[in-house]
Amino acid sequence: MPPKRGGGPGRGGPRGGGVGRGRGGTQHFGGQNTPAAHIASVGVKRPSHGKSGKEVGIITNHFEMRLESPIIHHYDAVGAEPEKVLPHSALEGRVTEELYQKLKSLHPQIFGEAAYDGRKNLYSPNRFPFDGDIQEYQITLSPAPAPGAPPGREPKMHRIRITKTHQEINPEVLRRYVIGQASHDNDVTVAINCLNVAVAMLPGENDRFSSNGKSVFVPEGAKVLGSGLSCWRGYFQSVRPTLGRMVINVDISTGLMYSEGNLLDVARSFFRRTDPGFACVTVPMREADRRNFSKFLDNVKIITAHADSKKTAMKPRGIKRVLPTSAKLTTFKLGNGQEQTVQQYYETTYGKKLRFPDTVCIEVGSGAYLPMEICSIVGGQIRNSQPPPELTKDVVEFATKKPAERLADIRKSLHILGYGTSKYLKAFGATVESQPMKLMSRVLQPPTLEYAVKKQVVVASGAGTWNMDHHKFFRPATVAGWAIMVFAKPQFWPNGKVMEVATAFAGACTDAGIGGLKGPGTNPVIDYADPQKTIQDALKALGMKHKTEKGIIPSLLLIILPTNSTQIYREVKFFGDVEFGVATQCMLETKCYKRLRDGTQGPADGQYYQNLALKINVKLGGINVVPTLPSTANIIGDPREPTLIMGADAIHPAPGAEGRPSYTAVVGSVDTLCSKYVATCRAQTSGQEIIDDMEDMTRSILSDFIGYKAKVENKPGVLPKRIIMYRDGVSEGQFAHVIEHEIPKIKAACKAHNISAKLTFVVVGKRHHVRFFPEGSAGSDRTGNCIAGTVVDQGISHPVEYDFYLQSHAGLLGTSRPAHYNVLLDENNMGPDHLQQLTYTLCHVYARSTRSVSIPAPTYYADIVCSRSANHYDPKGPFRPDAYDPASSGKQRLADAKSHYRQPHAVSRTRMYFS
Repeated sequence: MPPKRGGGPGRGGPRGGGVGRGRGGTQHFGGQNTPAAHIASVGVKRPSHGKSGKEVGIITNHFEMRLESPIIHHYDAVGAEPEKVLPHSALEGRVTEELYQKLKSLHPQIFGEAAYDGRKNLYSPNRFPFDGDIQEYQITLSPAPAPGAPPGREPKMHRIRITKTHQEINPEVLRRYVIGQASHDNDVTVAINCLNVAVAMLPGENDRFSSNGKSVFVPEGAKVLGSGLSCWRGYFQSVRPTLGRMVINVDISTGLMYSEGNLLDVARSFFRRTDPGFACVTVPMREADRRNFSKFLDNVKIITAHADSKKTAMKPRGIKRVLPTSAKLTTFKLGNGQEQTVQQYYETTYGKKLRFPDTVCIEVGSGAYLPMEICSIVGGQIRNSQPPPELTKDVVEFATKKPAERLADIRKSLHILGYGTSKYLKAFGATVESQPMKLMSRVLQPPTLEYAVKKQVVVASGAGTWNMDHHKFFRPATVAGWAIMVFAKPQFWPNGKVMEVATAFAGACTDAGIGGLKGPGTNPVIDYADPQKTIQDALKALGMKHKTEKGIIPSLLLIILPTNSTQIYREVKFFGDVEFGVATQCMLETKCYKRLRDGTQGPADGQYYQNLALKINVKLGGINVVPTLPSTANIIGDPREPTLIMGADAIHPAPGAEGRPSYTAVVGSVDTLCSKYVATCRAQTSGQEIIDDMEDMTRSILSDFIGYKAKVENKPGVLPKRIIMYRDGVSEGQFAHVIEHEIPKIKAACKAHNISAKLTFVVVGKRHHVRFFPEGSAGSDRTGNCIAGTVVDQGISHPVEYDFYLQSHAGLLGTSRPAHYNVLLDENNMGPDHLQQLTYTLCHVYARSTRSVSIPAPTYYADIVCSRSANHYDPKGPFRPDAYDPASSGKQRLADAKSHYRQPHAVSRTRMYFS
């Protein structure tokens, strides 16, 4: 099995800790629970609690933890091989889980109740009986050789040194911290780390389970996906500080695992072969296939089995690469200098002929070559990468659980996590409640939205959705000529069928107020992609055809795409957004025209084309909907206090995507009602979350704000007096870095424009495991989720800092996840009620939907701009954002990504081209 722990925190880690008392019942927390004046915080200290909205009881996936612990002693565990003859100060090797378990088995009276994090930190409720608080051990790891196997090397000796640190963990520091009477410091950090390690010990010792960070995965209920992969159900657990207590956050998680079994069978699964035999890995093997399979198997642990007597090498070994040669042709030299093939060695040593000598061999970490047929992948190995696209749907279906099912599984998980039976928690004096916590939430009033001619729509409380009811967009755009390009097969798309789609599209847009699509002379020009032309040339030809027939270049291109058309899409977007500044709207042929309910074929239903109209209007410069002034707590739309709402995000390449840069985006509103946004995007160092170019990007947004006020709203000289930034993607551990690096750059950009606006900076968190469940029907929507507008800022909020959870959207599939908001700076002195209401309102003005979304619109836009970054590279240019050149250095790769990245066309920049 793979190591059972190893993703736990080191000396750093989550901030905070807590000690709670009291049992059961719905907990109410008064507004007087504010931190003392002398308490320091990373972000803004919590000013008070919100009061707006209707109180509704909910259940959350937190279990209260109580501590009656003695002093916990902290030790460092480091090691090295004694033959290196290192001085004590140089003993810095990692003590592996295997070494620690051997040490523990030899000295159970000392280490039996200690908690080890798999890296360096060792915690014990008892002080070890060491002279001078230091002790060294020599440990031999000698796995039993397989019966009849050739003699191996002498077992390796390891030296381990256990040293007491100056850190002693007193639960009193946790109690004072969570009641707001002590600041966060290293003592609190170490205490939280200690408890996280202690709760992970018992499930981590189960050989059937696998662990990754704070999640434990179990084989029961696993789902075989194909492509050599499976899904395992997991259970996430994290000790967290909350106001007045300490809790464990428990949730369901999903692990992507390598399929267990013979390597040849896994190869067939990887290549998705259904034919008998193993042609996919038989020499000669396609080089691209070999590289992909080799990358897939990198460092995957295997054991070898010899079928004649079922002899098994007990110690797993990691795969280094897949060779291009077979067992019949792969040679190596023996100790006596004689050369032998892998097939000859196997048959001579084990007296058994290989069944598939023409399949390729693998090389393991030790440098040995092995025939694939004797290798089996060890079960329970986690694949730390995204699933391939063809498996994404299956993974999502496996991971999706309705709220009631999820809560039931969370309750059941306590048996697997073993809180009631863990000797470690008992030794540490910790007990965990058996029932999840109940809290009192508030349901905020949804905003009133305004469409054209001041027609207002009052969103029903908790609904999270509304109907335009034949209202027209607040500011509808006008199409100055449009054309349709069909990239799907022409024989399936005769002109009449294309016109059916055009009519449905034009009708939906016209109903919403968009002009120029109906009436004399407004029919679109239609063309079919010429396979002899590039996509860019085909689109240019379409534009010229429209000019020849209509006298103008079209302002909108409608594109009908076949399935699996990612590259075409990318080239279309580069053409429209970057090269020529023309709005483009792509439609999959399977979506825009389909089998109807009556069995006939025809254009998709009206909702499909209404959704397209939402996107088209803002791409052409229109505004779909705006909130009324009272709905934003009088923050948006006040002419005396011009407000700029901003959003920012950074996205990073998936694990294993070597050499690819990260991308950052900043968006900002330019109109008085904060519903029209502009965007800017950059490439930066791979994996870096802090936005390097925040100052330059903010200056760009401010220039657009000032220009729009002067040119469009006829308000020259108007500058923002309030800036509210919703920053996505920042973890708690990076808050201080954001305060140190990003906020000063925003202020510097303001200074460059002679702007003295007050700044409120809010981090929007989505990657967390907090979930809410309705306690009764009053707080439940039709999917069983809590209703839209549910806000929680007590009970599980931070002990000191200004934060809240808001579930702003109605449930669709599975269990909804609330967004977590942390306020790092608030120069505008926005109280909880005002900030929460503004945030909820901004979730209703996302241009592409008539539903409230899970995060504020500007944050959502920044995420979209980042995800579209590949569209800003010339598809025919030298730089490929999704490719990796191993000959190129990381520094050169980043320089290329920056230099070849193209900003949007000047026309696109003034519009929401990214919608």
